[in-house]
Parts: sequence; structure tokens; C-alpha cells
Amino acid sequence: MSESTAFLGNPEQRALAEQVYKVMTAQGRFFASDAPIRQTLANLADFFAVQQKADRSDVERNIEAALRENAELFAREERDQDVVYVTSRVGVYKPRQEDTIHMFKWRLHDPEHPLPVDDISVVVTTTRPALTTVEPVFISDYWQQQAGILPMPSDVLEDEPPFVVTDDMLIGGEPSQPAPVFVEPALVVAPTPVAASAERVPADTVITLPNGLQIDLRRSVEELMAQYGTTLTNQLRSSIERAVTPRLVIFGTQVFPEISGGGFGKNDLRRIRDYLLEANEPLLDTQIVQDIFRLSPNRPDYESFRFELNHRLSREKDFEFVGVEGARLWSTKGMPPIGTKRLKASEMGQIMGYIEEGFDDSLLAQSADSIRKGGSINHILSFFEWEYGVLPFTRAMAALFPQTLLADQRTTILRFEVPQHYTSALVELRYPTGNRGGWLQGLDAFFRDYLVPGALITITRTEQQHVFTITYEEQSESTERLLVVDEKKNKLIFENVNYYCTVDSDILLTQAQYGRLRNLKLFPMGERRKADLMLEHVFETISDPVGTRAEPRYRTTEGKLLVALNVLRPTSNEYLLHLLKDSDLYASDPELAGSWLYTPPPTTETDDDEEEELYDEDDDE
Repeated sequence: MSESTAFLGNPEQRALAEQVYKVMTAQGRFFASDAPIRQTLANLADFFAVQQKADRSDVERNIEAALRENAELFAREERDQDVVYVTSRVGVYKPRQEDTIHMFKWRLHDPEHPLPVDDISVVVTTTRPALTTVEPVFISDYWQQQAGILPMPSDVLEDEPPFVVTDDMLIGGEPSQPAPVFVEPALVVAPTPVAASAERVPADTVITLPNGLQIDLRRSVEELMAQYGTTLTNQLRSSIERAVTPRLVIFGTQVFPEISGGGFGKNDLRRIRDYLLEANEPLLDTQIVQDIFRLSPNRPDYESFRFELNHRLSREKDFEFVGVEGARLWSTKGMPPIGTKRLKASEMGQIMGYIEEGFDDSLLAQSADSIRKGGSINHILSFFEWEYGVLPFTRAMAALFPQTLLADQRTTILRFEVPQHYTSALVELRYPTGNRGGWLQGLDAFFRDYLVPGALITITRTEQQHVFTITYEEQSESTERLLVVDEKKNKLIFENVNYYCTVDSDILLTQAQYGRLRNLKLFPMGERRKADLMLEHVFETISDPVGTRAEPRYRTTEGKLLVALNVLRPTSNEYLLHLLKDSDLYASDPELAGSWLYTPPPTTETDDDEEEELYDEDDDE
């Protein structure tokens, strides 16, 4: 609205009308300039009664009188028993009227002088695509009638006179007869070239996607979303991005009118970053809005302000989105890393790559449906997981934890609460990318303080999307000589450990059962990525020699191999079997079920000292 525009009425009415207009345009500051801004008389009276500290009924009468004097600016509507005033940012609101009667596409749809049609293929191209796929083709009813596929309508005459607007049809300068309504032609899926027996699909009940998938809209919303939810969401998002991107802005699953982002200056961004660094952990957007900008959730512009904040931070390189749907967390540069510093993301991604290669057997014990419905998952800790405080992001884990909200999101920060000890820990979830696997890290302190390798843990979902609980079954105190890492000497040793958790005795790394594991070499993480080399070293270390000095050979069980290999790197049983069967160095032992034989590759040089140490080594079992 122009600043020179004067409000009408007496001085009090002009001032009140101007205040109402400012309030309503502030409410619609993110709306399009000509979009309608509506507000009820009751809400306006409540607001100004508090502002002016006056009687509400008097304020309501004054507002109604002031807006009546400015009726051209404030349109009045009555809905049920409420009075609603409508305006816009450019002044009086005028509904848009688009004339689509004379659009060029309708002239192509129903031409006045059509070409002769001997075959429907004249209308639709017979060019065959590179791939012989079923493609959706628009064929109007008109052309199907011309080709003889559909009968000609009986109520249409060939020489029907054109429609003419006469003077007696005019009321107030407009034709009293309604304008003709054009119906979108049915979307037909037909092979290329189009067959003459193309089936008509009712346009009001079925939609056809670009890939040829037909969806019947007569089904309930719950059924449609359960079966096609992801597909429909992606199609809608693509349509919005292609067609109305200049007018709409998308963040996650929210779509708002176009925003400039000018409401947040460099000083605001600096305050947000300082606040995150002071908290020393990622924070929710709602907490940032409340603590920094002092906005209450009851304000009418709260959600639009929150959306603009998220959208602006997503465009700043100093901030990183680490949240999920329902919990939008933000982190910034300079925050301390979550989890141990002994692991590099690039190396862990390659080590966990076996999951993305298809060697994931995590759903054998629990199905994905049972995990989603039950909201919990059970897991037995391996030595590697316990030592470094990590968990593999398997398909079972993926069924429990939330997915990414943004397309380029790499990580999510979760909070794991330990109700048994009234503590909690931040956990970083790294999502898989390409052929690199995902994992969770940040549980090293909890694992070291309360658990041992072989412990059974349970992770459970809570009502908050980014908060989970982790528990274990307690038992009376036990003491065993267990495998640990001597960090000063960087080697594996056995020492007495007291623990209070229930464990799987078959994989508990005691000296009596797995004494030879102390001879494992702690390779750098860069070398542990090579699973085949790690398997050869583990096989030679823990197995029994059954060959000769000239032709060495080793034998051990599949179960011991799996436990020992998980000391150096995470491995599934399915991946272990793949390594054993994929190499000529290993063979199944025909004499002992579940055992494998390993024949080292021939070497040109023999180290006599190493062979002597190998065959003279004491058997710790």
C-alpha cells in the first residue's frame, strides 16, 4: 500500500484503522504482495483491548466503526457467527481471475478444422524410444472420437451454430450464461506405437505418474500413503521445484511462500553461533528461537519465523543441520567431535562397507517390521564395538533410527539416555553414502564403564524423535581375565575385569577360551580395511597347526574366526563366509563340521625365527 494513502474517518478512527492495517500486514509479511490477509474481529478486539487496556466491547465497536469508514481497504466477510476482515500488503484485496478459455492448448485440443484421421497413430507419434517401455500418452476424447475408438456424443450436432452473447444475456455488463468448462483429457498408458484399443482411465479417480504407475484415488488416504507415500511425496516435491520454485521455498517437508532471508543479519548469525558454542552441543531450532529471539510459540508468525530461520541456516556454510523430522538440530564449526578421536570417518566408512555390499545378516534375529512396531532392538557387543564405542548402521538399525530430512544430510546427532545410571550421551549417526557403510559413535565411555564385549544391550525409541534409551540386563558381580588393549604398549593383553552385565559366554573373550588372541597384531585402521588380509592373520594366530614346516596348514572353527575377526574390525557372519568361499586359500574341513582349513600362500623367503615361534608357542587353552 502506498504511504501517501490516507485513512478515512475521524482522527481516532484513522489512527485505529492504520494500526489494524499494520498488524495485519505484519501477520502476512511472508505472503505474496497481493495475497489475502484475513483476521477476525474478535481477535483484533482481544489484541487491542490488551494494548489499550480498555473494555473489550468498546474496542470491538470502535474497530468495526473505523474499518467501516475504510471499507475499500478492509473487505468485510461473515463466516458462521464470526466477522472477518480481508486486506493485502498492496491495499484492497482483489481475487485473481485468469481467463483460460482462449488458451492456445485448447485450440490444439479441439481444433475448429481438424485434419482427417484414418488412424489414431496420426495423432500420436510412432517413434519408438531407445528402451521399449510403456510410456504415458495424452489422448483427448476428441481425437479418440475422430479415430472411431469412442462413439460420437449424441447430443452434439455437426452444424451446431456458434454460441453468441446477446444483450438480453447481459447482467451488469457480464454474460449471464456460465463460461464453458474444459475438462483435462484422460491420461492413458499405452505402448509405443499406440494401439487402437487404448484403454480410457477416468481422470477423476486415477492419476498416472511419468513412469506409467497408475494410482487409484478412490482408496483411503491411509492406504495410499502406506503403499505410495514416498513416491507421491517425491512427485509432489519435484512438481513444486519445477513449476513454482520462484514462489515457494522448501525445507525438509515444509513448503512456505517465497522468503528473502533478509530478516537475519550477520549479527543474528553470530549470536546463534556463539550460543551453540557456549552450549557445546547441537541445539533445537525451537530453543534458538526462544532463547535468542524471545519468540513465544503462541505468536501467529512463530512457525513462519521458525521456517525462515531453518532455511537461512541451511544456506550458511558455518552451520550444519544434524536433526530429523520433528527435532531440527543445528551444529556449527568449532564444536568438539562426538566419540573417540581414534577413528577417522573415511576409514570407518570403508570398514563398514560390507553392509552396503549386501553382507548384512542383522535381520535374521529380528525382522524390520517387528523392530518398527516394537520400537526396540537387541544387539550383542563385539570387541571392536566395545573398544571404540561404535555400532554398525545395519538394516536392523535403520529400521529403528530416523532417516535424513535433507537430501545432502550426512549425519544426525542423537541422545542416548541410560535410565539405569541416570546419565546420557550424545551419539553421532553417520549415514551410508555410496559403497561406504554407516555407523554410530559416541558410546565409548558408557561401554567402558558398565559393559564388556559379549554384553547384550537393548536400544529403545522414545516419544522424542532424536532421543533413545539404551539398557542392559544386570547380574551379580563376576570377575574374569578378559581381553583388553594396553594403550601404552599398543598390544592386546588379558587382565582381571569386574562386570555386572549379562553376557553371551560363547563370545566372552576370556583367557581360558581365547588365550591366543593376545598374539593378534593391532594393525592401523588403514590396513584393517583389507578384510582378506586381516582374515589370514587371524586364522594363523588363533588356529591349530595341522600341516608341516614345509607345508603349513591351519584349522579352526567358524565361530572362533568370527569372534576373533571382530577384534580387529566389524564383520558379519555372512561376510566371513563370503571371504572364506571366495578365496582358494580356505577350504571346508570334511572331517569336522563347522571347521575350516587354511593353507598360506607359498613364499620365496622363510623366516626360521618366526616358524620356530609359531610351532613352539604354548597352547593357552
